[in-house]
Amino acid sequence: MPSKKKSRGDIERLERENTRLRGDLLAIGRRVSHDLRTSLGGVSVSLELLKETLGKDETAAEAFRSLSQSMDELSRLIKSFSVLAKATANPPAMERVAMGEIVWGARQQLERQCAARGATVTAPDTWPEVAGVPGWLEFIWWNFLANALRHGGLEIQLGWSPEKDGYRFWIHDNGKGVAGQGRGLLFQPFDSLHRPDSTRGLGLSVVQRLVELQDGQCGYEEDGAVGPRFYFTLKKSTEDEK
Repeated sequence: MPSKKKSRGDIERLERENTRLRGDLLAIGRRVSHDLRTSLGGVSVSLELLKETLGKDETAAEAFRSLSQSMDELSRLIKSFSVLAKATANPPAMERVAMGEIVWGARQQLERQCAARGATVTAPDTWPEVAGVPGWLEFIWWNFLANALRHGGLEIQLGWSPEKDGYRFWIHDNGKGVAGQGRGLLFQPFDSLHRPDSTRGLGLSVVQRLVELQDGQCGYEEDGAVGPRFYFTLKKSTEDEK
């Protein structure tokens, strides 16, 4: 049976509902994430004061480490949630992006964590320019690097290579990698994370959505010579294609 043609009134109602939903997402992405970060900042300040008060007490030190890890987890969740909500509700136009500046920004954000773990991060001196969204690209690199610091080895390498229509960007470390069954849960579509058997984190699902919104692909692979590697692809900038 053929579908009933929508009237002008139906179309206008759908447009109003779409506008309302986009506004809801933007409000969540901006206001909720801001309020959560503010509260988390207050907890962080109080934690530092407690550290100074209790000094070198071993029991307290272990509790502080646990609290710090939980705060880092919450901070990552807030950041992932905020980026996805804003990207879905109001995706900006892609532009010409100097990838070297993006990588530097992501590394600066995690400089303290690198020092705490004693990890070394190496990267090429030169990077290409791509068509993309700067904030999204910085989140992608930040997420990959943060995951390597938490789960990978202490020797982390960033890099890129040219492809037919663009570039492949990657990060690998000298860690053990992801077990066979776990690989299938790395890049689950974000709209499937409500299922009971979905992966625990949001980061890689958000990365996948952002890469796809920039006309790219992402994935994971292992090579006996270089170890585990996460990667994503992007097209060349418009001016490079001319």
